[in-house]
Amino acid sequence: MTAKRLFSILGLLLIIGTATINAEHLVILTSNDTHSHIDPDFDGKGGLLRQKVMFDSVLCAEKNVMRIHAGDAVQGTLYFSEFHGEVEYEMLNRMNFDIAILGNHEFDNGMQQLAKHYKKMRPVCLSSNYDFTGTELEGIFQPYIIREFDGKKIGFIGINLDPSGIIAETNYKGIRFHDITATADSTARLLKQEKGVDFVVMVSHIGYDMTGWGVPGDIDVVKHSTDIDLVIGGHSHTVINPDKKGSQAWLIANKNGRMIPVTQTGNLGKYVGLIDIDLETFTAEYRLLPVDKRYDSRINYPEIEAFLAPYRQKVDSLMNKEVAISAKFMDKGLGALSNWVSDAARDITVKLSGITADCSIMNKGGIRCAMPEGSVSEGLINSMFPFDNRLQIIELTGEQLLRSLEIMAARGGDATSSELIVTYTSNNKIKSAKINGKDIKPKKKYKIVTLDYLANGGDYMSPFKEAKRLFSDDVKVSVRYMSFIKELTAQGRKIDASDELRMTLTKE
Repeated sequence: MTAKRLFSILGLLLIIGTATINAEHLVILTSNDTHSHIDPDFDGKGGLLRQKVMFDSVLCAEKNVMRIHAGDAVQGTLYFSEFHGEVEYEMLNRMNFDIAILGNHEFDNGMQQLAKHYKKMRPVCLSSNYDFTGTELEGIFQPYIIREFDGKKIGFIGINLDPSGIIAETNYKGIRFHDITATADSTARLLKQEKGVDFVVMVSHIGYDMTGWGVPGDIDVVKHSTDIDLVIGGHSHTVINPDKKGSQAWLIANKNGRMIPVTQTGNLGKYVGLIDIDLETFTAEYRLLPVDKRYDSRINYPEIEAFLAPYRQKVDSLMNKEVAISAKFMDKGLGALSNWVSDAARDITVKLSGITADCSIMNKGGIRCAMPEGSVSEGLINSMFPFDNRLQIIELTGEQLLRSLEIMAARGGDATSSELIVTYTSNNKIKSAKINGKDIKPKKKYKIVTLDYLANGGDYMSPFKEAKRLFSDDVKVSVRYMSFIKELTAQGRKIDASDELRMTLTKE
């Protein structure tokens, strides 16, 4: 694709005009991990109606267009916690996506709820490495599809992550998982050698580089494959931007040394991926396009607005109900917000149980939005803790705890309360781990506040599954945090926490 052609396509996204229809090209518009962000995020970026404007602009100019969603359309705002997928899945229909695959969060409410929504889905639902036989999802998914554009056959396969260790076991019971790398390679080979396909696109929800998690990601699959020609990814929330210096590599060498494009748009719908495939040469160009207010003046979808109106009314009522004041802005990730969440979990659970805990360990990935400075609404707290989790206290040995800390180190650290301070090396070995200033002793027993999701081995915390359960709450964690926050407000206190990093990378 020439630079002139690229800029003509991108220009259509910003102006209204007549365009020449371009044959011998396939343009793929991609999105992933939108996580229930129907409307723009707190920073004003994103929004599904803006994405639809972008999609429709390209459709006016291009003969061959595909729209693909690479999973995790749900979980992250009140639209999901209040309406359980009614809004997100219908929006995939109304945005006219051609293909959709499952993310891990699609399973959050179990397969029965998932099947109810997916039976109404208009996009082709792909999964090459899940066998749904005998489950509620049987018959909904296809292992691959083949589409013909200007006489060229393009095959699409769907690759999903291993649910073990990341999805609650009860929520995928009966699904048989097939190896990621082997299935992707064999399905692509089938399409090329037996189905006469010219170009294979892998749509995946396994993550870009999952080395630290000990599971294969997109770059691992590409390195072991000969027949995959393009990857459209999700799960790791990686912003792959060829135009930005320091971005993750978007061209990865396959088994034969051929460079394969690997793409992903981050999360929350703040970017759309535009992939232009030349159907003569089968070369692909990729750009990441910001979704912002430039498209607002062209939003004109009265039927969609009417569909969203009653849902928005409920969401807005909760987002406008103030329950506390935050002393400062606290972003997601390690730092003040993770510290506050962990310290609060410790205080809440110790008070509920009457058991003195040594520390708390939470997962930073379970904190779904930032804490703003100033007014904090009921809706924001529910959005921050959208999962149906419960607080627990578990007892485990120092040896089990140290193994758990290595798992946490492999993903760049996780949320801990103030008692637990850890340093680790680049190979994920623990250099120092202290509770209340004392080294963790392998044979000593420790009482840890955590979530039932982690206690059940979620986020690959397998050592936690070996622990003894001392206390299990029966109330959703968001309810507990809401009560805790209201107590702070009644005492005239603000939400606040230190910025210290409690798990840090150090020199070996």
